[in-house]
Amino acid sequence: MNKLVWRYLGFALSGLIWSLLSIWTNLWYLLIFNLVLFDLIITRMVDWTLRKYGLPRYLQYTIEWIAILILAVICSFSIKVLLVEAYKIPTPSMEETLLAGDYIFVSKLAYGPRLPQTPLAIPFYHNKLPSGKKSYSERIIMPHKRLHGFSKVKRNDVIVFNFPEGDTMVVQYPGQNYYSLERQYGRDYILSEFEIITHPVDKRENYIKRCIGLPGDTIQIYNGEIMVNGEIKPALPLQKFKYYVSTTGDPLPDSLLDSLKILKSSVTYNPVNSLHVLYLASENLESLKSYPTVRSVKKYSEPTLSFQNQEIFPHSTDYRWTGDNFGPLKIPSRGDTIPVNTLSLPLYQRIIDVYEQNDLEVTDGDIYLNGHPATSYVIQMDYYFVMGDNHHNSADSRYWGFVPEDHLLGKAVNVWFSLEPDKSFVEGLRKERIFKSIK
Repeated sequence: MNKLVWRYLGFALSGLIWSLLSIWTNLWYLLIFNLVLFDLIITRMVDWTLRKYGLPRYLQYTIEWIAILILAVICSFSIKVLLVEAYKIPTPSMEETLLAGDYIFVSKLAYGPRLPQTPLAIPFYHNKLPSGKKSYSERIIMPHKRLHGFSKVKRNDVIVFNFPEGDTMVVQYPGQNYYSLERQYGRDYILSEFEIITHPVDKRENYIKRCIGLPGDTIQIYNGEIMVNGEIKPALPLQKFKYYVSTTGDPLPDSLLDSLKILKSSVTYNPVNSLHVLYLASENLESLKSYPTVRSVKKYSEPTLSFQNQEIFPHSTDYRWTGDNFGPLKIPSRGDTIPVNTLSLPLYQRIIDVYEQNDLEVTDGDIYLNGHPATSYVIQMDYYFVMGDNHHNSADSRYWGFVPEDHLLGKAVNVWFSLEPDKSFVEGLRKERIFKSIK
């Protein structure tokens, strides 16, 4: 087979890939670059090098290397946006499924890649530079657009998404939820004493949780047991819960904690009554109970309080819910018609006002949408309910509500590396977790 045939085959393959990519992204004008590929591979009529311009050799090399670096950045950024992205697990909210220090791959193809809404951004910096300044500009804001994916979100999928309440942040307390601070100290105080920044959807912090409720589902939690559409959802084998552990007088030894995969830093011990508070996976419960110095093990269940629990969604005195006694709550689905009144508004106000960008006002008990009196509203997006596998140590939908469809980033598929925090590479390397699939 001569060289010309190989060149035609090369053009056919590269042209097909480029054409499919252009069609998939609905950027039809990119098809014109097939003409450039045809000339580069087949005709070679245009001199795409810099030699004919008579530039000094060192300048040619500099420009060519810059072009290569720009092409490398474009390729890696495209892979990150369209195919797969790497994330690090920072907190224990998903233990034991995912541990703090796990590095994971997230498939963007699972639910369809979401195209950037703020394209004017410095690559590889999510929302801020090391200096603390924003790494992007909001001069151009693109409408939400998601390409076709392999599937839709399924119940029990481990998903990555932009934090829904991450639209507003306090600069001095980047790890704190602005709305939680507002409930504690008042909006006027927060605005007067601290610097506030806002983020568009695609620049809000990334969270990872397990989806337990799909659009249209009804979620309820009773004494820590999760019910979906009236059926009890069995606890996962590695799911963690909070326990009170009483011993005969001595604290639990480090060797036992290590064997039960419990971080010593997460254990609270009161020597006065020999009481431990710890987070334990269900599969390790019997081993703990059988330890000689353990007198009793009691699973924690947050009671329904007689006063308002401000941190539990929907943050209203009409709903006295807790992390272990929650709901029932209907998850909105696209096309649903929901009542709009003073009782339902705490549940769906943020959806109507913030996520779906309507002008909502309440005046003397009357509700107005976009300037007109309203008694009902048609939901425009699908929503999801998520929770961390570490049931009592996770800030999730029980605290801040629904995850909108346009906040979804992808599905967590596997752990590619794992290093225990605050330990050296040799001591902290978790070999057994490398290339472990996420279920």
